[in-house]
Amino acid sequence: MNWPRYLTLFVVAFGAALAATAFEQAAAGEPGCLGDCYVKAPPPLIHRTFKRRIQVEPGVYEIAREPSRYGFVREKVLLKDAEWRETPAVYKTVTVKQRVPSRYIWEKRLIKGKEVMCKVRVPGKTVLVEKEVMVAPPRRVAVSAPAYGYVERRVLLRPYKNIAIYHRARHIYTTERVAIQPEGYVLRKVRSADLWD
Repeated sequence: MNWPRYLTLFVVAFGAALAATAFEQAAAGEPGCLGDCYVKAPPPLIHRTFKRRIQVEPGVYEIAREPSRYGFVREKVLLKDAEWRETPAVYKTVTVKQRVPSRYIWEKRLIKGKEVMCKVRVPGKTVLVEKEVMVAPPRRVAVSAPAYGYVERRVLLRPYKNIAIYHRARHIYTTERVAIQPEGYVLRKVRSADLWD
C-alpha cells in the first residue's frame, strides 16, 4: 500500500511510541497498551459476481438446394407437305398479218459490161406469218392439304439455386460468485484487552 510520506512517518512514530509503552507496561506487569491499538490484518475480502458465456454448439452453414423448375410448351409442327399438280401452259398457232417496212439492199448489176454494186430500194409489203399464242397459262393446283400436328416440349423455366442458411451458435450464460483477497495488509483498530486474551 502506498502511503504519503508524512503519513508513513507518523505511523512509524506512532508504532514506536506504542511499542515503548507496551514494553514499559509489560515490564511493570500491566497488560494492554495505552490509547488506541492497531494490528496488521489482511484486507477484507471483495466479492464479485462474474457472468460467463459458454458455447454449446458452434455456428454452422447449411446448404439447401432449390430445384430447377421446368414447364411444357405445345408447338405446331408440319407432319406432311401439301401435294401439288402442275398443268402446263396451252398454246395455239394463229396466222397474223405483219407489215414489212421498205428497205434498201445492195445488188450487183451488169452495166455496159461492168459489174456495179447498186443500192436498190425494196418497197414495204404485208405478209402472213404463223405465231404461237398462249391460250391458258400454267397452273399449280393443290391435290392434298398439308398435315399438321402438335408436340409437347420440356423447357427450363428457372435453373436450380443453392441457398446458404446460417444456424447461429448456441450459448448459455452462467454466473459465478468469487471472493477476491487483495494483497498487502491494513491496520485494524483493536481494544487493548483483546491483545492479551
